[in-house]
Amino acid sequence: MSQILTEIMTVLKDSNSLFNAEQDLMIRCQALIATALGQALEELDDLLIGETKYQEIVGKRERTLNFMCGAVTFKRRLVKLADKKYVFPLDRYLQLIPRSRFSPLMVEKVAKLASHSVLRTTALAVNLLTPLSISRQKVGQLYQAAGTQCEKQREETTLVNIEKKRRVPYLYLEGDAFCVALKAKQHHKNVFIHRLQLTEGISQNGQRRQTLNRHVFTGLNRQAVFNQVQDYLDQNYDLRATTMITGSDNGSGYEPSCFDELAVGAKKHEHFLDRYHLNRKIRSRLSKMPKILQSKLFQGVHNWDNDQVQIVLDTCEFQANDADSLEAIQLLRSYLKRNWNYLKPADKRSLATETVCLGGCESNHRRFTYRLKHQGRSWSKAGLKAMIAVITSEINGQLETAMIKMPNTLPISIMPVKVAASYFLKQPFTQHQGIRHGSISLDAATSSAMGNLVKAIS
Repeated sequence: MSQILTEIMTVLKDSNSLFNAEQDLMIRCQALIATALGQALEELDDLLIGETKYQEIVGKRERTLNFMCGAVTFKRRLVKLADKKYVFPLDRYLQLIPRSRFSPLMVEKVAKLASHSVLRTTALAVNLLTPLSISRQKVGQLYQAAGTQCEKQREETTLVNIEKKRRVPYLYLEGDAFCVALKAKQHHKNVFIHRLQLTEGISQNGQRRQTLNRHVFTGLNRQAVFNQVQDYLDQNYDLRATTMITGSDNGSGYEPSCFDELAVGAKKHEHFLDRYHLNRKIRSRLSKMPKILQSKLFQGVHNWDNDQVQIVLDTCEFQANDADSLEAIQLLRSYLKRNWNYLKPADKRSLATETVCLGGCESNHRRFTYRLKHQGRSWSKAGLKAMIAVITSEINGQLETAMIKMPNTLPISIMPVKVAASYFLKQPFTQHQGIRHGSISLDAATSSAMGNLVKAIS
């Protein structure tokens, strides 16, 4: 410690500004940590060799990993097991991905940054804040690798058997979809990203409301997303004493019947039409009508007063000046008639008003849309799936867990390592003395030994 303090004092004294001093100190500290980490990994390899059952030590091989502190180079032993498999005990112990040059923590940080900003900005942040230098292409590779691992971790989680399931009085499930541009060979085309959000209610923190135990399900295939919700409910909740409250815009794929399937086994199921889509529909259909009629219609819908709603719509039809306005009013009438049962207020369904905590799904689209849309962005299908998986995993608090669990499908004790045949044909390396160079000086003193040698051979 005293030596480190002495070096820091020397840097502070020799630097002409705090800017240069801090920059120099960061470089030295990162280099010191990287060197120490490399030595520690080699010492750990020495310890593991004593505990590994192997038939033969083939040799040592060098590997470089990029950590948050910079590039760390270390050597570890390759051994041949009794079953003729070749493994690196250190790689097996640390669960390192073959041929990967980045640590799991580095991959997680880059993926999280990429889920909030474009790839160039992410690469700039990494290059400024770490000793590493990566390109936007490498950022794309890292977040796609992280997305693949997040999806694998989600699939593995669904296989875990939970004995004690949660029992809650209310569960809230909302669903919706939004459109994103997908790259095509000749032109862009749009695809829908389907989202379902499951919560246990809302807690009040001052003036801020927060969802309880929120879990998000996202994907490009609607039926696959609904299946994920079904698996999650079966795995984590006992619904026999739970009232399931669902909400959507009742559009294609999000009809009440779709949510009925997810509520099987629940004590009660109540479905509501999403208020955001309802209000937007009324405003768009009555855009040419006086504001007083819009307010009257909102009031009638809110009070679930069908007579008032019909009177307002009849008045709007009487005041319509063109065929387009008349058609819009007729479409609105059909829309309200089709969804009337799902506009019934909570107090008329034997539910307390404060127990209905819906409406958060639409606003929570922003976490996805701010990254996936706008500024003419379009995505490859693989990149879009990976980014969706990263954002969803981060929202659910599972991104770090996914990076800890490495994607090795084979048992850890028999993880194979490919060894080229040319490796065994190489001669062992021996240190060479090198070529010795010499010269005779022509301007040496004539009284010296070299001067006498020059006179003898000239």
